[in-house]
Amino acid sequence: PRGSTVAGLTFGIAGYALMLFCVALGLKRRVPHWRLGRAQTWLRGHIWLGLLACLLVALHSAFKTGGALTTWLWVLVAVVTVSGILGLVLQQFLPSLLLYSVPGETVAQQLSRALADLNALGEQAVIEYAGAVDRSAPAFHEAAGAPGQPPAGGEPLRRFYLDHVRGFLRGSKGSILESSTQSQRLFESLRTVTPPHIHGGVDRLERLCERRRQLLEQTFIMRVLMVWLILHVPLSWVLVALTAIHAVVALRYG
Repeated sequence: PRGSTVAGLTFGIAGYALMLFCVALGLKRRVPHWRLGRAQTWLRGHIWLGLLACLLVALHSAFKTGGALTTWLWVLVAVVTVSGILGLVLQQFLPSLLLYSVPGETVAQQLSRALADLNALGEQAVIEYAGAVDRSAPAFHEAAGAPGQPPAGGEPLRRFYLDHVRGFLRGSKGSILESSTQSQRLFESLRTVTPPHIHGGVDRLERLCERRRQLLEQTFIMRVLMVWLILHVPLSWVLVALTAIHAVVALRYG
């Protein structure tokens, strides 16, 4: 039967009611102190009833696209449904990915600050083990053990920092340190040309580079989630609004 029949209207009203329930999940998350059932129950209802709403919409329309407005509604239903399924997939895999790939996960609002702090920590390590960062300044002093002086043998560490680490920590693209395998090889080579008492500085720089790779991976994951939210949530509200317009137009102009 077509949408204007009793059966069609029943399917349409039921489908729209389920859409309203699905968008209500977003409202509930904005007001977390509302005690309206468990969050997991709401999420399961959001998923399964959202899929059921697609079936009811199809039955309401008799599996036809109709005019321009109903065609756009079908497009929105498809995009919202597919993006919702994609979000479900992301929800299953991203927490595990963050757990194993980014063990030192940082609060999203502090990612930029954490990335910016890495370069300062790198310079601090170089100054401690090599005496200075700038090439024009004395890199190290041969008088090992002198009060307040850095240990001798830190020049390779300083050069390595200037040639590779500083650009990577500052965000330069195309650095060889972006690869964990290549980074490990470079730092192993650096250890062979530095005395053992400088290896502490080498280790610190290596940990900073590894930390930057983790933060960059977390940033990428957060951007994926942001793109998904921008795609799924606003389009869901647009779908609800256009469906209401569709209902008014259909009932008035039949």
